[in-house]
This record gives sequence, structure tokens and C-alpha cells, in this order.
Amino acid sequence: MATAMITNPLAAEADTIVEGSLHGTDWLRAGATVVAALIAAIVIGRAVRRVMTRWTGSEFAGLITGRLVTYTTFIVGFIYALTSLGVRVGPLLGALGLGGLVLALALQKPVENFFSGVILQARRPFTVGDTVRLADHLGVVTDVDSRTTVLRSLDGTAVRIPNSRVTDGDIVNLTRDGVRRSTLEVGVSYDTDLDVATAALGIAVSRVQRIVHEPPPMVLLRGFGASSIDFIIYYWHTSDVPSELVARHDLVLAVHQNLTADGVTIAFPQMVVWSGFESDEPIYEQYHEPIRTELPSSGSTTSGSGRRRSGASWRRSRRTPESD
Repeated sequence: MATAMITNPLAAEADTIVEGSLHGTDWLRAGATVVAALIAAIVIGRAVRRVMTRWTGSEFAGLITGRLVTYTTFIVGFIYALTSLGVRVGPLLGALGLGGLVLALALQKPVENFFSGVILQARRPFTVGDTVRLADHLGVVTDVDSRTTVLRSLDGTAVRIPNSRVTDGDIVNLTRDGVRRSTLEVGVSYDTDLDVATAALGIAVSRVQRIVHEPPPMVLLRGFGASSIDFIIYYWHTSDVPSELVARHDLVLAVHQNLTADGVTIAFPQMVVWSGFESDEPIYEQYHEPIRTELPSSGSTTSGSGRRRSGASWRRSRRTPESD
């Protein structure tokens, strides 16, 4: 009697989930429906991806939209297959009870990554083909699926980063704009004529063809280092990483050639024991005129004295009291 009292509620609950009896043909029909839904989801998803890519001009938008359509189509087909078996979806979800809660917790991360992928599509901080820095990884975006963002790193390895980590972390897009700026620091010895060094560095920058001249480069003194007087060169180049590496190579080569040709010593860490005697020959003459370094700009600017100056001129200008 006790067994009957236990099994009858279970049987009654099963009757509320499944209507009627199931036969072999019912299972075959449901299986065929699932297979057809899977094939239709793949075909429709690919078609939507091609249409969205042509319409928006963004491969990334077509990729995300196509996958959303694929998942939605398959879920609809799977639910239809269940209904063809006489399964009532509402009571089925209620009957899962604790199992449904466990399933929801197990799917927490995949669902979070899925919606993070949707957020990435809405914000579009990067697209397929961009070079980005994500979660301490640098590489080219090759794919964004329902769970991860795939990068091809500079050494050719594939890196998968969960979408939730991408949206929660910093996103640095190196190729969003056509050009970006880099810097190169150069230290010269303390007995260097800085006018000569500045002119030599300016000529070196102008020789590098991979450096773009708009925005114009800048050569500035940075400060006094432990063993050198430090210059910093600001220059712009094409934003992709290979162009950055080659432009830096060419600039280092040009800087070394021009400084060496002008007799300027590139400083290196060293220790000098001072004997207490100084040279009687000064490095500079006694300069008393004002010093003003013009900021580079795309066009010509008018100086305080009314004269036209070239915006690309970064060299120091001197004015004597007579000229004022």
C-alpha cells in the first residue's frame, strides 16, 4: 500500500508532463525534428551572417547576429520536438525542481559569457582584424563566439579569453585609428652641445620614411639622468604592430648614424671619479637671450613679433635684445 501511495503521485506527475502514450514513430518524428532544426539553424545562421556583413559592412556584427539566429532557431525546433512528443514544457520545468536550480547555476558562466558577447557587439570596442590588448594578451582578433574572444598573438599562438573577462577588463585597441604615437628615449653625454644634438635628432627623424609627418614629430629634452642628458622623441606611425617595430628600427638606426656623424656621444651608465680639477674651456658661450621652443602644428602660426613661423619647426629660437 505504501508503495502505491508513493508511485501514484509520481505517475500522476508524469501524466501532467507527458500527454498520452509514446510510440516508436513518435520518437522518430521528434528525432527528425531535432535534426531538421539543427540543419535549418546552421543554414539560416550562415545566411543571416552574410546578409548582416554586407549590410553593416562589419564582419563582427554579422558573426554575432548569425550566431544569435542559429541558437534561437535550434531552441525553437527543440521545443517543437518536445511538444510533438506530448511533453508539456511548463510542468517539465516545474518538475525539474532542484535539478533546474543546479542546471541554472552550472550555466551561469556560459550565459554570462554569451551576454558579454552581445555587449561587445553593441559597444563595438573592436572588430575582427583589430590588434588589441586584452587581459595582458596582445594579438589580432580572429573570432568572437558565444563564450570566448579568440586572439592570434604576435608569436602565432591562439589565445581564448572568456567574454566576461573582456568586458570586465581594460580594452586597448591599437588599430582603431590609422596612426598612433610612439616614443624613443636617447641619452647623450654631459659634455654634449645640445643644439648640435637636437639638430642631429631632428634630421634623423626626417630621414625615416615610415614616420608620418602629420601630426609632426617632436624632439624634446626630458631631463638630467644619472649618466646622461636625456632626449625623448615623439613620432607617429601606422598603427599596426609590424609597422611600429620597423619604424622604431629605422629610427634607432638613423639616430645612431646622425649622432655619430656629428660627434655626439650616446651615453651609457658609467662612474666618473672627480679629481677636483675642472677644464678651463666652457662647453657653451655666455648666452643671455631668451629661449622659446615652438610647438609643432599642422599649419603656420604667427609669433609674438608678428612674423610667420612654420608649424613643423621644433628647433629653439633665439631673440636678441636688438631684435625685440
